[in-house]
Amino acid sequence: MIPNPPPHIDIRRPWRAGETIFLLGPGGVGKSTLGRVLAGRLNWPLIDLDLEFCEQIAEIGRFIRQTSYAAYRAENLLLAQRLVARTEGPLVFVTASGFLAAEVESSDYAEARALVGTGYGITLLPSLDIDQATELVVERQLKRGFGLERESETRKFRQRFGRYRGEGDMLVVSSAPAEDVAKAVQAALTA
Repeated sequence: MIPNPPPHIDIRRPWRAGETIFLLGPGGVGKSTLGRVLAGRLNWPLIDLDLEFCEQIAEIGRFIRQTSYAAYRAENLLLAQRLVARTEGPLVFVTASGFLAAEVESSDYAEARALVGTGYGITLLPSLDIDQATELVVERQLKRGFGLERESETRKFRQRFGRYRGEGDMLVVSSAPAEDVAKAVQAALTA
C-alpha cells in the first residue's frame, strides 16, 4: 500500500483562536468525516448541515424533488444561519456540498459567504489536479447510495472545482485518512 502524502495546507489568513470553523467543499471530499474527527480533537461541538436538514426539515433528495433545488438552497441557508446564531462559542460546522456554489452575483452566495465570514473557512479538496480530484470524488459520491449518476456528478464537481479551490481562509488538499488531516489542520491552526 502506497502511503498518502502529508496534507498540503495553504493558509490564506491566520486563524484567530475561538473562531468557528466552517468546512467547505464539494460533496465527497470528506467534510463530514473530517468534521467529526476535528471536533473531537478540539473538544468542540459539531454541526453537520446535511444531517441537521434531514432531522429538522426533510430528507434532502425528497425535499428537492417535491419543491426545487432553489427552494432547498434557500431553506438550507436559513437553517445554517439559525444553527450558527443559536450556538455559543466555537464549533466545527460542516457545510453542504453546494453551500457556496450559487452564482457569485446572487444574494444566496452573498449570504452564505457572509455566514462563513463570521468564522474561519477551511476548504477541502483531494487533489489540485482536476482530473484526479474528479475521479476520487465521483467514485466516493457513487458509493454513497443516493442514486447519483456518474455523468451529472462529474459535471457538477468539475463546475465547482475552481470555485471551491479559491474559497476559504485555508485550503487543505489531501486524500489521507481523516485523523492525519485533522492533526495537520489542528497544527496549522495553532502555528
